[in-house]
Amino acid sequence: MPKRIEDIIRERGFYITKTKGTSMYPLIKGDCSDVCIVRIDGDIKKYDVVLYIRESGEYVMHRVLDIKDEGCVCCGDNQWELEYGVTRDMIIGRLDSWYKNGERHTVSDKSYLRYVKIWCMSLKLRKLMLKTVRLKWKLKEFCYKKYKKVFKG
Repeated sequence: MPKRIEDIIRERGFYITKTKGTSMYPLIKGDCSDVCIVRIDGDIKKYDVVLYIRESGEYVMHRVLDIKDEGCVCCGDNQWELEYGVTRDMIIGRLDSWYKNGERHTVSDKSYLRYVKIWCMSLKLRKLMLKTVRLKWKLKEFCYKKYKKVFKG
């Protein structure tokens, strides 16, 4: 039986894997970014990127936007819907570093800290930006389908 991610992190102190999905874009690009998740020995802090397991058994990597008595409030960088009640026992590790375009980045890089400050302080603006970008993609797809139907039969 293969080991679970949380068992590997508990034993080794870290886990390196490729990501899937787009919820942490633009920081981490799904299917082509390697991430290093480390064991959390101290407290979870606001703006940490944590790996946790939902009740469904799904592994999720999102950013902590707030810490409340009932758990963390998390959200992916490419999302605006907040997830409440992510408890400490659901969290199995914290993002330490990642590779993007072959270059290693860490959570202590100055460029990352600037990104966090700008990106996380603007959740309402991010919602507007992401909805606008998604609308643009849908419009582009719609126009392409119409063009193809009219000009290519």
